[in-house]
Amino acid sequence: MLTLRGGVVNWLLEENNPSVRYLTLTELLGVSRRRRETAEARNKIRDSELVSKILAKQKRNGSWDEGQTWYLPKYKSTIWQLLILSQTGIDPSFPAVRKMCEYSFSFQMPSGGFCSGMAHSLEDDWAGLAGCLNGNVIAALCRLECAGDPRIQRAVDHLLSFQESDGGWGCRSFGYHRRDKHSCFMGTICALDGLIEYSEHVRRKSLDRAIKRACEFFLMHQLYKADHHGWKIIRPDYLKLRAPWLVSYDILRGLRALTRVGVTKDERIKDALDLLTAKRNSEGHWIREAPWPSTTYSSFGRVGSEDKWVTLNALLVMKKASTEK
Repeated sequence: MLTLRGGVVNWLLEENNPSVRYLTLTELLGVSRRRRETAEARNKIRDSELVSKILAKQKRNGSWDEGQTWYLPKYKSTIWQLLILSQTGIDPSFPAVRKMCEYSFSFQMPSGGFCSGMAHSLEDDWAGLAGCLNGNVIAALCRLECAGDPRIQRAVDHLLSFQESDGGWGCRSFGYHRRDKHSCFMGTICALDGLIEYSEHVRRKSLDRAIKRACEFFLMHQLYKADHHGWKIIRPDYLKLRAPWLVSYDILRGLRALTRVGVTKDERIKDALDLLTAKRNSEGHWIREAPWPSTTYSSFGRVGSEDKWVTLNALLVMKKASTEK
């Protein structure tokens, strides 16, 4: 079992970051959400500096945009706030959150998928067959307690409909991706996150099969290696840790997803786990190695600094994998 060092846990529980405090209590330590300390932490999230800056820009209809596209400008429009806020632990019953969720459904297409709103017609919208956008939106809405909404089931069915033969997802309606021979790491991790979040609330054999196939896509690449090119590192930034996540992929995000669904003893995650463990410093913390987008309303960390978000997610991986005795 993972031994949680008191100093690290105390650092994560500091009150200056209510989101990390709440998620540490509930996800890492398993404290009930009904307990007074968790409820108090959650109540402080919406007024925290990180979240309040985002909510201050929200419009009356629940959006952060003009209504035609919720994707642009990048990192400032509604879809990005949906993805970010859903990972903060914010109370889904908060009226601003409910308005945001309902506004998000206005971009759902008849197919069940979500559009970007960037094209003149739904048929031309690149997001229709994008694992990244559809998976991320499903994940975010499920975190915000929309998993029971029939519209989410339609979105999941649509996402399942274009899972590819290698177990992953691409973005076949977007530019150069039409010619890709393999699925995309970014599209696949976002889609997998969406299915995992949905599976926390709904059990379906087809869902379990899709999740297993997506996990196998990452396992056959050992989470960051090219299986047909001498096991070379696919992209150097796959090794740079960050959290929370938007559309990017790194080994921490991959490990977080796989260990959540019980992939902990497969030899093919060993190298990624060893890399993650080696990045832990003498204080038991992890460093943010990839930048948070500079154009967002709030910054979730700086490169080169000890990072509570990265550390929390790394500990969650290690807890599942039991890599530390």
